[in-house]
Amino acid sequence: MALSAELVWSLAWKSTLILSGGAVLAGALGRASAAVRHLAWAGTLAALLLLPLASGTLPRWQPPAAARFAAVTAQVPTVLNVVASKPGFGFSWAALAWAIWAAGLAVTLGYTASGAFRIRRIMRDAEPLAGFGGSVVSTGRMAVPAVCGFWRPRVVLPKDALSWPAERLRMVLMHERMHISRHDTRTHLLAQLACAMYWPNPLVWWAAAGLRREAEQACDDGVLAEGASAAAYAGQLVEFVAGLRAAGRIPEGGLAMIRISDLERRLKAMLKPGSNRRKATPLLVAGTCALSLMALLPLAALRAPAQQAGGGGITGVVIDASGATVPKARVTVMWQGSNRREFVLSGPAGQFTLQPVPDGNYTVTVAKPGFALLRLEGIVIRPGELVTVKPVLNVGQVKETMEVRGERPAAAPQPPMPGTLGPQRIPVGGSVQGPKLVRMARPAYPPDCRAEGVEGTVLLRSVIGTDGSVLNLQPINELVDKRLVEAATQAVSQWVYQPTLLNGAPVEVVTEIEVNFTLAQ
Repeated sequence: MALSAELVWSLAWKSTLILSGGAVLAGALGRASAAVRHLAWAGTLAALLLLPLASGTLPRWQPPAAARFAAVTAQVPTVLNVVASKPGFGFSWAALAWAIWAAGLAVTLGYTASGAFRIRRIMRDAEPLAGFGGSVVSTGRMAVPAVCGFWRPRVVLPKDALSWPAERLRMVLMHERMHISRHDTRTHLLAQLACAMYWPNPLVWWAAAGLRREAEQACDDGVLAEGASAAAYAGQLVEFVAGLRAAGRIPEGGLAMIRISDLERRLKAMLKPGSNRRKATPLLVAGTCALSLMALLPLAALRAPAQQAGGGGITGVVIDASGATVPKARVTVMWQGSNRREFVLSGPAGQFTLQPVPDGNYTVTVAKPGFALLRLEGIVIRPGELVTVKPVLNVGQVKETMEVRGERPAAAPQPPMPGTLGPQRIPVGGSVQGPKLVRMARPAYPPDCRAEGVEGTVLLRSVIGTDGSVLNLQPINELVDKRLVEAATQAVSQWVYQPTLLNGAPVEVVTEIEVNFTLAQ
C-alpha cells in the first residue's frame, strides 16, 4: 500500500480503535489474573504491528452504503474558476507533518537501539555465576536484577548479589526466570516497535506501560504460586528499594525487576487475599491470538467511503489517428455503480495517470475540442494494479445545416367538424424552464493551499429545490485536496437559484458544479 494521506488517516483511526478496544478489554479483565491482562495488551500491540501489512494485502470490503439520492433530470454543469496569485515560494504542511513523524520514528528507534547496544556491552563484560550454567551473570554496572537479551535472555544480577540473604536471592531468581519462561523480553520489544511506529498516539504509550506493569505482576504471581510467602516477598522488595534509594542508580534498558513508581501497586496486589494468580495456558494464548486476528482482519480490510482507494489506477497516453500525442485532453474516469468521477488533463506529451482509485469496473471517456468523444468501457482495476489504456482520438464530424424555404400553397378551407364551434386550445406538456442562478457566493482560495501551491478542480452534485435552495450538496471526485472541497462546498451551499419550472410548476432537479482552483503565473 502506497504512502498517502488516505493511508495515514486509515491507520490513525484504525489503530485508535484497536488501542481503545484493548484498553476496554484489559479493564473488563480486572478480576482476571495479571497474566491474562498481559495477554490482552500483547494481542493489542501485535495487532497494531500487523495492521499496515493486513491493510495492504487483504481484499477490500465496505458496509452497505446509504441509498443514493435519485437524479431527477440532467442539467448543464456550472463551471466556476477560482484564481489566486501564485506565491513566490512554496511551503507544504503535509511534507512538514511527514518530516515530524519520521523524526519521531527515528528518535524512538534510536533510543531502542541505544538501549540494546548498552545492554549488549553490559552482557559482554558480565561474569557468569557458577552453578547456573551461564543463564545467570553478574555485573557492577547494574543496581537491580534484570532480564536482558532477545534471542538468548539471561538473568543479570548486581555484583553484590551473592552477598544477599539466601531467601532474597531465591525469590529474585524465581521472578526473573518467570520473565524468561513467559518470553517477556520479546513482548517488550514488540511494544517498543509499536511505540516507534505510532508514537504520536498517546494510547500506544499507555498500552506499552500496561504491558510492562502486567508482566511484572504476572511474575510476582508466579513467585507466590511457587510457594513463596507474600509477606516475606513484599518485605524483600521493600528492603531492596530502600537500598536503591541510597545507591541512587536505576538502569535503563532490559526488564528491570524493581521500578519504584510501580512498587505500591505491586505490594497491594501481592498482599491482597484471594487474588487470581493463574498462569496463561497455551489454550488461552491460542485463543488470544485468534481473537486478535478476528478483530484485526475485518478492520484492516474495511474501507470508509472516502478511503476506498486501493492503490490501483489508470494510466496511458492520448494520441490522435496519425499517432501524434494530444495534450490537454480531458480524461474522465467513472466508477460503475457509483456517482464518483475523477478526471485529469493529459500532459504536454499526452500522458495521464489517475491514482489511487478503488478497485472495480470503470468507464473512461476522453474529450478534446475538435475530436470525437472517445468512450472506453469495461476497464477492470484490481487492488494495487496500474492499468494502461491506449486512447486514440478521431477527428470529430462537422455537421452543416441548410434550410431551403418556399411558399406553402394555399390550402382549401376545411369545413369545421361536426360539434365544433371553431379553434380550441389543446394542452401541450414538456415545457421546461431551466433554473437561473440569482445569488452566488464566490469561493475563497484557502490561504494555506495558495501558500503550498495546491491547485485542483472540485466537482459537486446537488439538488436545486423547489424554492431555489441548494440541497444534498455532495462532492463527486475525491482525488483533490480536501481544503479545496471544503471551500467550494461552503460557498456553493449559499447559492440561490430561480427554480426549474415544468409546465409552470417548480420541480427539483440535479445539477453539477465544477469549481476550478488555479494559481495565476
